[in-house]
Amino acid sequence: MALGGIIHGTLVLLSLLLKRMPNQWDNLFKNEGTWIGSFTTLTADGTVLSDIPSRLSLESTSAVSARFQVIRYPQDGPPQKTQTEFASINQASLFCEDGSFTKGSIQWSSLAKFGTEFGLTLPNERLRLVQLFAPGGTLDQFVLIRETREGQSVTGRSPLTVNQLAGTWQGKAITYFRDWYIADPVETRLEVELHATGLRQTWQMGTEVKRSEARLNGSQVLFTQDGLDYQMLLLPNGGSSLCPQRLQRQTAFRCELAWLTTPTTRLRLIRQYDASGNWAHHTWISETKMA
Repeated sequence: MALGGIIHGTLVLLSLLLKRMPNQWDNLFKNEGTWIGSFTTLTADGTVLSDIPSRLSLESTSAVSARFQVIRYPQDGPPQKTQTEFASINQASLFCEDGSFTKGSIQWSSLAKFGTEFGLTLPNERLRLVQLFAPGGTLDQFVLIRETREGQSVTGRSPLTVNQLAGTWQGKAITYFRDWYIADPVETRLEVELHATGLRQTWQMGTEVKRSEARLNGSQVLFTQDGLDYQMLLLPNGGSSLCPQRLQRQTAFRCELAWLTTPTTRLRLIRQYDASGNWAHHTWISETKMA
């Protein structure tokens, strides 16, 4: 083989290897610092059960190790402190280039509790959400975590409404796989149309298209897709949670956190599970509302 061909082949292989091995530690450290916020526990239909102020810190102790600490301040008891040091990133976690992440159960089983956690990260703000399912697969409750970097002012955002979602959204999606492979970005398009009793949704990512009719029940947007009953719960601070109301055997499903960061920009994270209940990948989406 000519020298030029060898060099070209080597460069192509190196490019593929680099694409498959993003530095997860660099992505994690986008969250380094101290975050002031609160842990809000909600029932499956969005009723607030408790709201506990918090202080969380993440500190790098080397290029591949970190110290994590969270303190919660309940009104009816002493501060609750948790601290840990780690030198490996859990295989159930993936971090995006902007610091956003998902983690949680690697596999769903009807015999055990199941949970997912999402974190959408801006330079000085984060929105995190834990979705919890009881054994058997029934949606149980949520923990919503709203945080601002220490020393930064809090951005005031109202609870999300369906009117804010109505319209056409265009964006890009990047999928991260468990083996750290990163897919090429693909275009997305979301159309939300309101009508008297609910809304219509058309969702396209690349060549995949899904449509659904949803009904409204207070802060819940309810619809059926791919054999599952889904709930999108409208949350404080412009957030929304999407997940099945009940998981089923031999049925693929997705869970999602979305965040309306401005009236015309929205971030989303989708954690996808296959029909055997295995976590397959997660997808980060940034979309803009069209005029």
